[in-house]
Amino acid sequence: MDINTKRVFIFDVNGVLVLSNVGNAWGMAEAFTSDPKLADRIVQLYWQMGGLDRGSKIRLVQDRIIRRPFQEEEFELRWERFRELSSRSMMTAPLGRGCREVLACLGERGKVRVALSNTPPGQLDDILKKRCLDRFFDVVRGGGDWPKSESLARLLKEEGFQPGECLFLADGRGDLEAARLSGVDFVGINDVAGEFAGQEGVSAIYSDLAAWGEENLGLRPVD
Repeated sequence: MDINTKRVFIFDVNGVLVLSNVGNAWGMAEAFTSDPKLADRIVQLYWQMGGLDRGSKIRLVQDRIIRRPFQEEEFELRWERFRELSSRSMMTAPLGRGCREVLACLGERGKVRVALSNTPPGQLDDILKKRCLDRFFDVVRGGGDWPKSESLARLLKEEGFQPGECLFLADGRGDLEAARLSGVDFVGINDVAGEFAGQEGVSAIYSDLAAWGEENLGLRPVD
C-alpha cells in the first residue's frame, strides 16, 4: 500500500496506542465478580470481543457467563465500575512501541490523525491528556453504547472524510468489520490473538506501530 495516497490516519486506542487490553480484561471481570473461576471465564470471553462497544461487552458477559437478566440498575452499576477500572488500566499500561514517533511523523507530513475508540468521550479525552497524547491528534472520537462500525461511519460523515483517503490501524475483529462496512483500508496492529489471519480486508499485519512506521514511514528502529 502506498500511504502517500492516504490523508487521514485513524488509530484505535486500546491495544494499539495504549497496551491496556490485559488490564481492561481483568477490569471487566472485577466489575462483575470476585470469584476467581468466574473471573477467568469472563477474561477468556473478553478476548473474543475485540472491537465491540462497551455496552455489548457487558451484555455478553451477563448473557453468557452470569446467565440471568440484569436486575434494576445493574447494567449501569457494571458500566460505572468498568469505567473506573478501565481508566486505571489505561493510565498505567505501557504505551505501544513507536506510538509517539509515528504520530509525530504523520503530523510533520501534514496528515490528519484521528483517535477512534469505544471508550466514552470524556474518559478518553482525560486519558489522552494525562498520557500526553492529546497533542498528537487532530480529531478525537470516543464511543458509547453503539458499535465501532457506527462510530467510524459517523466520523467519515461528520468530518467529510472520503473512505479512500483513510487508513484505519487497529487490533480487533470488530474494528476490521467497521472498516469493511465503511470501505476504509485496514492494517492490523498487535494481533496477539491471531484474529486477522486469512481475513478479507486486511492490507497488512504488524506487531506494533513501530514496525509499521519503520516500513511505511522510514522511521528508525525504536527500542
